[in-house]
Amino acid sequence: MEQRAMTGTVEIQPLAGQADRLRPPPAVIRKFLALDPRRVEFRVRGFDLADKSHEERLESIGKAFLRGYNLTLTAQSFGQFRQAMAQETDLLRGFFIEGGAMGSALVDSLPFRKPMLPRYLQLFGEQYPILIHAGVGLTISKLSWREKGILAELDPFYRWLAYDGLGYHNMYFEPEKTLTGPKRALEGYASRAYDQGAGRGIWFTSGADVGKAAATIATMATDRQPDLWAGVGLALCYAGPAGAQAFLDAKRLAGPCAADLATGVAIACTARVKDQSLLPETREAILSLWEKTPEALAERVEALRQSIPASAVADGTAYAAWRADIARDFSGQ
Repeated sequence: MEQRAMTGTVEIQPLAGQADRLRPPPAVIRKFLALDPRRVEFRVRGFDLADKSHEERLESIGKAFLRGYNLTLTAQSFGQFRQAMAQETDLLRGFFIEGGAMGSALVDSLPFRKPMLPRYLQLFGEQYPILIHAGVGLTISKLSWREKGILAELDPFYRWLAYDGLGYHNMYFEPEKTLTGPKRALEGYASRAYDQGAGRGIWFTSGADVGKAAATIATMATDRQPDLWAGVGLALCYAGPAGAQAFLDAKRLAGPCAADLATGVAIACTARVKDQSLLPETREAILSLWEKTPEALAERVEALRQSIPASAVADGTAYAAWRADIARDFSGQ
């Protein structure tokens, strides 16, 4: 019987034989594509100076992301990803996987290579669907010419998260331009998903300060604020640091967008439960906002996802319908 590799508390089915092997890009290309961990430090990015513990937390997340990304440039096999992933803490494991997703999509843009992203999805997609699809979106910012090809490789339900990743990238790396400039030309739900990612970025640029995040959102167009708050909610829960009071403060400051904030929190909570990395600090916070345990909330969110008809997946409306159902659940509790 084939043995399974264990990564922390998460069980990952290894790829067999040739499927596990990788061919790193040539050294000159690796040097060009590699990203310096210092680029996610607050003093380099010019983000709001935060509480020191918040700053260290958010920087550690960025560095975990870059560890996953940079490994795609040197790894000889997916076994190396599983080994490196095992060294990450519960907090950081998902961000490591997110960075690897970005790197996989980027490496696939190089010529004469066996595609890496489909195998990456096969290996990690079941446990980390949110993180992988968002991570791939960061690549679109650099390779807009590959947008359609990248989207074609993604799960039809979760593919909108690629635009979430794009919005996060733009807010994180070009906050002033993203805040004051015109919104990237996107059509339909992609435009909303972009703002959900931008909201995640606001959490980082605000130094994990709910008040600062709220003040930033207040400067944006009113029709964008629900999705921006949804992104803050996701980052508040998945990245933190944030306890029960921060969740309640966010609910108050979000005002009419409270259900959108709660939707982001619920999706992040479900991701943490799914990848078995739930943080102790979020348990009381989830209870305070949703009046449910994280496990009960994750079960409900997954049930809502499963209830979406196949026809909605086929026509691309499933992801939006799922989020709307979550928001209605919160409003009716």
